[in-house]
Amino acid sequence: MNKTRYRKLAFVYALAGITWIAVSDWLVGYFIGEGVLPFDISVVKGVAFVLIMSVLLYVLLMRLHAVEIKAKAAESIDQLFLYKMPDFFESLPIVTYATETTGSHANPLWISDNIKRVLGYSASEALESDWWVNNLHPEDRLRAVNESKAIIDNGGGDHFYRIRHADGTYIHIHDESKAVDIKNPRLFVGAWHDVSVEEQAQQQVREYSSRLEKAFLGSVNCIASMVEMRDPYTSGHESRVGDLSVAIAAEMGLDIDTQYGLKIAGLVHDIGKISIPSEYLTKPTRLTKSEYQILQTHPENGYEILKSVDFPWPIAEVAHQHHERVDGSGYPRGLKGEQILIEARIVAVADVIESMATSRPYRHALGIDKALEEIEKNAGRLYDINVARAALRVFREKKYQLPLKA
Repeated sequence: MNKTRYRKLAFVYALAGITWIAVSDWLVGYFIGEGVLPFDISVVKGVAFVLIMSVLLYVLLMRLHAVEIKAKAAESIDQLFLYKMPDFFESLPIVTYATETTGSHANPLWISDNIKRVLGYSASEALESDWWVNNLHPEDRLRAVNESKAIIDNGGGDHFYRIRHADGTYIHIHDESKAVDIKNPRLFVGAWHDVSVEEQAQQQVREYSSRLEKAFLGSVNCIASMVEMRDPYTSGHESRVGDLSVAIAAEMGLDIDTQYGLKIAGLVHDIGKISIPSEYLTKPTRLTKSEYQILQTHPENGYEILKSVDFPWPIAEVAHQHHERVDGSGYPRGLKGEQILIEARIVAVADVIESMATSRPYRHALGIDKALEEIEKNAGRLYDINVARAALRVFREKKYQLPLKA
């Protein structure tokens, strides 16, 4: 409050007092007559005067009190500015706020009145202790609190969470804040933006993507089933190879996207067998040399079938390379070491383990122990050493169980 406004209030106070005395005496003289006023009338006049002056003084003190509260909460020019934000901010669907921090804890100082329109609460309610924490969605609370502490420590940042509206529903909020004062305690100013509409749109995209993914996996499984129908004795081989490949990749620390691609690659790695005569696939005795040479064409056939499909992973090449060996003794191209895709090296190990651990038309299952002995014995020669070691850990340390056929 400036000096001019103080002078105006003082002038009003004095003018009101003089006017009351003059007018009241004139009124008494007019209605009662000249002379000394009776005692009770003087008392009434005095009391009335005091009451009127007290009301004026009360208004003055309340205004001073409001200024004192703002000045106390705002120890810098930046903080005082918060109380003079332009009115047009109130028309935006963004709630602005200011907090004072002690360590990693934030104490609310001010919040814009449009929180009533956005979240249904008054500004005074939102400034109550622990209001923010208590109204966070239970599933988001721990994460949001930890993220808020990190934002304070970093001097600013943003995060997303859900907060309860006054009507009981939850609103998706994008919360962004930044430090504007390096003093201690530090001042942060920020904004809450209701992004519920955007979140709903993203949810619809996720649901649509999920449906596409299910349709895609359904198509891949359908293809795998076509191969298994021609070779029912090895039913489930493709899916088991895919699952084991994922487990090995996870043990090696490969990313989720690569793991997902390996799942698909496992399901279709033997798709080239669809071109192999079924009597070769189900023959109860060992194949002849010429028959085995025909069987060895399935990687190339698989590549020719899959190469025109625009997978986001090298699925066709994995099918082409899953019988290659790191010493160059594999087929169909005799690739060596790093010439073989890491995905193909993983599928190769998973394929050998699954094949040895399960029965074939020409022999009974050799078992997991024999399969692991084969991988351990030839690690670094036939099989990638890192893939082999990961596969051994998956079974021996992580106790992976291969879902064998009944």
